[in-house]
Amino acid sequence: MKKQRMVAIAATGLVAALALAGCSQSTATPQEEGDGTGTLTIFAIPNGKAALDELIPKFEEANPGIDVEVTYAEVDSMISTLRTQLSSGTAADIFSAWPGNGTPGSMENLVPGGFLMDLSDAEFSANIPSGFDSVTMVDGKRYVLPMSTGGIGAIYNVQAAEEAGAVVPTTWDEVLEFCDAATAAGKTGFALGAQTLWNTQLINYALTPTLVYGPNPTFDADQAEGKASFADSAWADAFAKNVEMLDHGCFQPEPLGTAYEGATALVASGDALAMVSVTSTFAAIAATAPEGTELSMFALPATNNAADTWMPAGASGGYGANANASNPVAAMKFMEFLGSDEVMAEYGEIAGQLPAIPTDLFDVPASLQVVVDHVEAGTIHPYIDQLWPNAKVQSAHFDGVQKVLGGTASIPDVLKEMDAAYNG
Repeated sequence: MKKQRMVAIAATGLVAALALAGCSQSTATPQEEGDGTGTLTIFAIPNGKAALDELIPKFEEANPGIDVEVTYAEVDSMISTLRTQLSSGTAADIFSAWPGNGTPGSMENLVPGGFLMDLSDAEFSANIPSGFDSVTMVDGKRYVLPMSTGGIGAIYNVQAAEEAGAVVPTTWDEVLEFCDAATAAGKTGFALGAQTLWNTQLINYALTPTLVYGPNPTFDADQAEGKASFADSAWADAFAKNVEMLDHGCFQPEPLGTAYEGATALVASGDALAMVSVTSTFAAIAATAPEGTELSMFALPATNNAADTWMPAGASGGYGANANASNPVAAMKFMEFLGSDEVMAEYGEIAGQLPAIPTDLFDVPASLQVVVDHVEAGTIHPYIDQLWPNAKVQSAHFDGVQKVLGGTASIPDVLKEMDAAYNG
């Protein structure tokens, strides 16, 4: 890879303007024909950095006339900047995009603006499991290439847990015992990077499949028809368990002042035993962990009956191609590259994730077996926000978790705000 830069995009007007300028792409006339030689620009979140950093040089070697420039930014900043760039015509040729709905960077919110290239004719399109069609297609056309079948659970440092004498929990009471063992060893049970907005959702996402969607398989449909709501459901129990973990000392001091990187660093060092996160976080933790650190995952229990436990799992974050790309030929070449069996397998191995497109080239690591087990058992629910009707619900959830943990809002009030956003 000939050029790479890590961009930290801040919220201040001046820095945001500089970041926008730094991420602005080529002003060359879009190439409708040709071999795509020239510059290909990519704007992505750091979760895929380890894999992209390994794979991009291989793409460049196979396509010597294409020079790839990649910029990384954290999820919240990346999405807000991307929306501005798409509207101004300065967005990258390829960018991180999310399946389904629920976030401003998701397919359902980008397709209406004409921002995503139709990938239906790509070779990989026919190989994407049909179960992902509803979150990668609109009106029969494919717009997003998911890179993994992700899960949300507790990623833990095996050595740190063993040293603390902490046992992998299978019930809610055992979750609290896991925290007690960590505290007794001078460590934190669960690192929580609640300063980073997208991290605020993860514990609720891990708990509600067991508390809400498993017991009531029609909840999503009932909610869409106005027959169910956040306020009158076990979503209240999920929020209450967040508070119980806080009060029980499961989190490090000041979780609202800890960013995602700070939380992953705590698990990597063994100062925290675990953190509830998406499977792509394996790579983020491993990147700074001492050599030989073993990481694994368990489903986060929500009741005292182990047989109740479900997991969230489904098409995880992926990539889309800019419908107005400066280099559309190179963009499609790169998307085909990402969707190939070889690259799917390698991306999964580097990122510690299950490939979204199944391939015999990938061996499931022991750390991800829990996700496979729940998929095979049918005890999974899709990532919840992918089924919400708009991005306002996710925003209300982010804000609500921070307020509840900070003691500035009640759980009933937050759930009412989420319902208002859902119905808005």
